[in-house]
Amino acid sequence: MTRKKSVQTAPRTALPIGEVARRFGLRASALRYYEDIDLVRPTERRSGQRYYGDAELRRLALVQLLRDRGRLSLREIVDVLAPEADETRARRTLNGRIRVLNEHIRAAEEARRCLEYFLSCPRADPFDGCPVLAAELDLRLESRVGALSAK
Repeated sequence: MTRKKSVQTAPRTALPIGEVARRFGLRASALRYYEDIDLVRPTERRSGQRYYGDAELRRLALVQLLRDRGRLSLREIVDVLAPEADETRARRTLNGRIRVLNEHIRAAEEARRCLEYFLSCPRADPFDGCPVLAAELDLRLESRVGALSAK
């Protein structure tokens, strides 16, 4: 994988918490919570108000990337990014999330195949009289309530 060179820009003036929250689509309370769990800390405080500089904004963008695209929970992001997190713990967390995602993908593919079957069934009503569906329902019923008595 080739990496693009990082674009260097002139440092921005630190932004107040409300402005950061607005630009990142968060509530200010979320940023305060991120500070509480050591995820993103403000650069400085002026008259009690939190301000965020370039490094903190970049870290916040990373947190959102890991959450949105990596589907990591905040707890997992803390495990990966915490200053005391070692590489082994971070890798274990990332591998765990990959396993969960693979299971979600497998389940979604199975769901797609099931729905595609219903769409392709030659019967006018695939939910009534389809022998494949009837066999599947029998298996499910037997596993949950035992064999049904024959009528």
